[in-house]
Amino acid sequence: MPHIKFDPMKEMEFLSQRMRKFADEFPETFSFEFGKGFEPRTDVFHDDAHIHVIVELPGMAKTDVQLSYAENVLTISGSKKAPEHAENIVVLRTERSFGEFRREIALPKDIDADSLAASMTDGLLTISMKKKQDASSQERNINIS
Repeated sequence: MPHIKFDPMKEMEFLSQRMRKFADEFPETFSFEFGKGFEPRTDVFHDDAHIHVIVELPGMAKTDVQLSYAENVLTISGSKKAPEHAENIVVLRTERSFGEFRREIALPKDIDADSLAASMTDGLLTISMKKKQDASSQERNINIS
C-alpha cells in the first residue's frame, strides 16, 4: 500500500484560499440571506457641533424612505422596488439589490432631537442634527475668594 503524506495545516491553508476565491467571485452586494432585501451603505461622522448621516439610496425617491428617531436610535427604512420587465425580456445579468431595508443607527445621548433635518439629492439621503451644548463642558473662569 502506498504511503501518502498528509499535512493538515497545508490542507487548511488550501481550503482557506479556495473559500476566499469563492467569496471574491460574488458581487459585493450579494446576500446569502434570500429575501432580506439590501442594506444601503451608510456613513456617520461628526464635528464639534453636528452629527451627519449619509445613506446611499440610488434609484429611490424620498417618498420611498421613512425616518424616525427614538431613544437615541435613528431608524431609516424603506423599500426599493424591482423593475418590471415585459414577458419577452430575458435578464442576462442583474447585480442591483431590491427589497425592503431597515437600518438602525445608535447615536450619542447628546443629540438635540428638535434639530434633526433630512434632505435627499441624487440618491444620497443626508441627515444632520445638532449636538446639545452641555453646560458642564463650557469654559468659564472661576474666581478665587
